[in-house]
Order: sequence, then structure tokens, then C-alpha cells
Amino acid sequence: MNQPGKYVSCGITLGSCWGALSSKDNYPIMEINCSSEGDAMSHHVLVACMPKSASTFISSAIANAVNLNSINLIPSYGRREQELCEICLAQNAKLDYVAQHHIKHSTWTEELCSDYDVSIIVLIRSLFDVVVSIRDHVHRESPVNPFFYLDKQHLSRDRAELEHMIAMLAMPWYINFYMGWRSSKAARIFMYEDFIADPDKAIGEMLTFAGIPATTAQIAAGLEAAKSKGSRINVGKAGRGMDLKPETVMMIMDMMAAYPEIQDDPYVQMMKTQAARILAAGTDQVAAPSPLPAAAGATLRPSFAMRARRYFRRKMRLLGKRRNPLIAAGLLAIAGLYYAFLYNLIPNSLMGGRIDDLIVPAACVFVAAKLLTRTKVRPVPVPFRATDAAASVSSH
Repeated sequence: MNQPGKYVSCGITLGSCWGALSSKDNYPIMEINCSSEGDAMSHHVLVACMPKSASTFISSAIANAVNLNSINLIPSYGRREQELCEICLAQNAKLDYVAQHHIKHSTWTEELCSDYDVSIIVLIRSLFDVVVSIRDHVHRESPVNPFFYLDKQHLSRDRAELEHMIAMLAMPWYINFYMGWRSSKAARIFMYEDFIADPDKAIGEMLTFAGIPATTAQIAAGLEAAKSKGSRINVGKAGRGMDLKPETVMMIMDMMAAYPEIQDDPYVQMMKTQAARILAAGTDQVAAPSPLPAAAGATLRPSFAMRARRYFRRKMRLLGKRRNPLIAAGLLAIAGLYYAFLYNLIPNSLMGGRIDDLIVPAACVFVAAKLLTRTKVRPVPVPFRATDAAASVSSH
């Protein structure tokens, strides 16, 4: 059993690769057992969150309050969209956990969460504040993210220009995120601003929605534990977008105006109020630029064993999915040489002495034939070590 608060993950390895090369299709098949029999009492929580919505802190507080494991339900971070991995869901079906991912809504995601009995908590935040928080994040940690392309060369832009770029490129992802989860009947949306105003109440409502009983003392202890363990929460206050340029604010509001059906939502009403305050300050007023955060230290990398495992897994996957005439020719040559010179490794006078004369060449011929056709690999899911998963999370 994984210890509460530890990050665990899972990956796909291609063990027994040669024996699995048995189909003409080009896609891997994964044997998944999504049966929930025997784990009906397990508590599964997905925190589907806007980036920079205090999601890491909130997930940690939930995990510590009610003794849940903090896990990953995706195989990788970086620029990859954080879509759920069904192998991870299946392997952790009997584990009490909370998983926090920047994942947009889709029918498939809802179906997976329904199949594996996962409660969906959605975190949102004012887009104006998000722009400023992202600006700090890309300077302090990394420009790599899954919702828009940014590289180190773009960080030399001045504050207002970088904020406008973030608003123009990243906010469509955020609006897509909100519109999708707003349409979901399976999820419950919580606002960052409500959490900042009353953390204990917000965490209590989240746990109640997930069907997990918790006392006020447990919730308070969970919040304290999240603080003491070091949180990636940036400033932790609402209204950080007050220094945005008016043109950036208007661009964001124009995006939101594309959906007239949401104009009365409390979330949009909050943003309209905030936009009015920013614009009322006047376009001629020059706000003092906020200081940029100090550069982060060296980023932890996945262990050598983890990187080597991924490298060979990728190579074996390609070996199984592509035609390999050179390797096939080599196997046929081995079969011929064996039959010509080494066929009598087991003396024929012994029991089963002639079996090796047939099995080894036949196996070589069979694998060579498979390598001359398009095949598919049946991956066998094997969980990563907790230490490897923690290293992977550190790059997020």
C-alpha cells in the first residue's frame, strides 16, 4: 500500500514482446479490467483544475485531511495534454486516492470516471489573476506547459507584452476548460476565490461532494499539513490582475463574450466586476511593474533507470510496429546456421533430443515472419517506483 501524501504513477512496459506479436493492426491493445467489484468503499477523487488555481495545495490538503494517497493518473507531463490513462485508473482502483490534473472535459473522461467510481472536483480562477500567476510561474519554474507554446526566448519580453501574449494564447484553453466542465453534470465546480476566502469551508464542501466524511479538526489538520510540507501556491490571493493593461483585459472579456449563455454565471460576473475596476483605473495610469520572481534552482530529473526504461520501451514498441527486414534476415540466418551446425546441442539419443532441432529454427522463422508484417504489441502495465514518479512530478 502506498503511503499517504506520496506520489505514485504507472507506466507501460512491453514485457513478453516477442510472444505478443500476433496481429495485423497497427495499434497496441491493453488488457484492462475496470471491474469495481470488491472496491466499492474506495474513495477516488480527481481534481480537474485550471493551472494556477492552487490545485496542488488543495489536493495536498484533501489527501492529508482524510488520509488519501496523492497519485498520478497520467504517464507524463511537459507539453502533453493531461488526459487520463486507463491503465493508471485500473491499477489504482482499490486505492484511496486524490489525483490532480489540468484536464479539459470530454465525454470519454466522464465515462472513465464513472467506470472507476471517481468523483470530479473542478477548480477555476479569475482569468485576469491567472495571467499574472502564469507570468510568475514561467519565470520562476519553466515555460513548458500543455496549454500553449512558450519557450525561454519569449521570457525576455517586458511584463505587459508577456502578459498580453499569455492572455492571447493561453486563455482560449482556459475558456474551453470552463465551458466543458460547466456542461458536465458529473462534476462540481469550485472557485479559487472562495477557497482563499474560507479554506476550511471550501475543503469541507469538496469532501462532502466526494462522499468522504471529515471533521473540522481533520480539515484544519489537512490544511496545516499542506502548508508545512511546502506548497507550490504562488501568492495565494485574489485580485492579482489589477495591473493588467486595459487592452489585455478587453481581449479576455471579448473571448468570454463569445458565449452569451454564461454572462450571468457568478464566475463571469466576478470577472466583469474585476474588469470594470481595472478599466476604471484609466488607461493613462502606468502601474509599477511587479518584480519578477527569482530564477529557480536546478530542476530534478527522472532517475537514470526510469529514463533507460522509457528508452527501451519506445524502441521495443517501434520494433513491434514496423517492418524490420534486416532483423528478419538475421533471424533466418541464425535458423540456417543452427540447423547446419548446432542442431545437435541435445544429443538425439536422449529423451527429447530432437526437439531442439525443430524448436529453435522454427521460432526464428516465426519471429522473422512477424517482423516482415505490420504487427501490434500487447503492453503489460507495470507501475513505476514511487521515487521515479516523484521525480517526474517535480518537472510539472
